[in-house]
Amino acid sequence: MTKTTKQFNLLDLLKKFSVLGRTSSEGVTRRVYDSNWVAAQLKYADLAEKYGLNVFTDKMGNLYASTSNDPEQGPVIMTGSHMDTVVNGGKLDGTYGTLASLVSLGELVAEYGAPKVPIVAVSFSEEEGSRFETTFTGSKFLTNQFDDTVYNITDKENITFEDARKKALDELKSKIKMMHSKWKIAKYIELHIEQGPVLEKERIPIGIVTGITGQIRVLIQTHGIANHAGTTPMNMRDDAMRKAVSLMNDIYQELEQTSGLRYTIGKITATPNVANVVPNNVTFSLDMRHLDQSILNKVFDEISKLVERHDGKLTLTTNVKASKMNPHLKSVLEAAAQNKNLDYKCLPSGAGHDAQVVSYKFPTGMIFVPSINGISHSPLEKTEAKDLINGRETLKDALYKLAY
Repeated sequence: MTKTTKQFNLLDLLKKFSVLGRTSSEGVTRRVYDSNWVAAQLKYADLAEKYGLNVFTDKMGNLYASTSNDPEQGPVIMTGSHMDTVVNGGKLDGTYGTLASLVSLGELVAEYGAPKVPIVAVSFSEEEGSRFETTFTGSKFLTNQFDDTVYNITDKENITFEDARKKALDELKSKIKMMHSKWKIAKYIELHIEQGPVLEKERIPIGIVTGITGQIRVLIQTHGIANHAGTTPMNMRDDAMRKAVSLMNDIYQELEQTSGLRYTIGKITATPNVANVVPNNVTFSLDMRHLDQSILNKVFDEISKLVERHDGKLTLTTNVKASKMNPHLKSVLEAAAQNKNLDYKCLPSGAGHDAQVVSYKFPTGMIFVPSINGISHSPLEKTEAKDLINGRETLKDALYKLAY
């Protein structure tokens, strides 16, 4: 491929992408396959083409900006993150790594020409699970870990994943070349904000991730009989909410006994959700995370038994196993930070990432930059400009070492 002189400022790009899905509280809502997601993916593709890169999409809506025009070519170095956000999320989660990867690749090509090993920047379609009760569908598809039952899952508007995918893909395909094969990945590197307080608190500009926590997410249901709130005596009620509250209390008591476990009940839905009607159905989420997969599996078994004892129903929606980052790539990233005269800290990730899914199949490394006050998944999510640039420079240096 030929060199390009086109350059883009990462900080400016982050501001421009934050408009795509901006909320009234200055957050971002960009759920997979919605109109803002489509606009963001098309904008990413336009930037990649201006860099002189070859742009492809696959049937999941993942976008690839490559130095190679042939997906069938040998193994590639891949780098990137995801384009979707949580509802009313921040401007950096996913988007930062996605754009920083593209800018780093564009600059490398402009400065050094085509690499010895092809480099592919990826904008994964979905990681967050903010629209459908499933996560990491983009990276799972790329790495042959995708479950076809996902196609039938519906969102709150009763739109299936498959219908949403087809509509969005039709818009992408009209402007972007469709790729029918999958990249052969030699190595994958992801750059991301920490989403935690450690790096900022210790005033360390770069984090080198050692491993990523396992995550199990479930939906739990309790059932009863809907009835009039004023005429039904308390001792004659079959109250799904009361059952749910009792079950939640027992879950908290059970889980607090496990050291190192992080658990959250964050989403509750009652039916019919009317103030003067006894609920006949309550559904709530439970998110559990631990760096030790065996402990996480044991906890899941205990919760399953507990739900059964309460006559509830449990549905597994996310099961992402704990993973370790590749030792060689960890060394490469450490050397890159040192080359840029940046202090670094090796640390685990308590949040799930596409890097985790990719790591099950291919050598993977991950870089963190500090998050101010450790806040993420919020409009208050922020990282200092100098730290954003430091992360990108570290990534660029690592990509140069690996591909040139």
